[in-house]
Amino acid sequence: MGWTRRRFAWAVVLWTVLLAVVAVLAALEAMSTLYAGQQACFFGYPAVPCPGADDPAVARLTFAFFGVPAIWLVGLALGGTACAARRSHRKTG
Repeated sequence: MGWTRRRFAWAVVLWTVLLAVVAVLAALEAMSTLYAGQQACFFGYPAVPCPGADDPAVARLTFAFFGVPAIWLVGLALGGTACAARRSHRKTG
């Protein structure tokens, strides 16, 4: 395995681990917020409103499940394109 491939492989691994950590932390934070809202709603129903679909925690949970993987794929595509362009530039130049 060449130096460039090894470097690209490490970059992919680091990118994947970083975004996995971001997704897990965002999902845990959103779930704990929704859980706390549901508990407050259950124990103090008339006075405490229940979290609805417009709750910001729902948006954060959606971002953790759909947005972060999309960013991961875009990052992999950009990294692969940059690596391929750099490799072809070295061969021709």
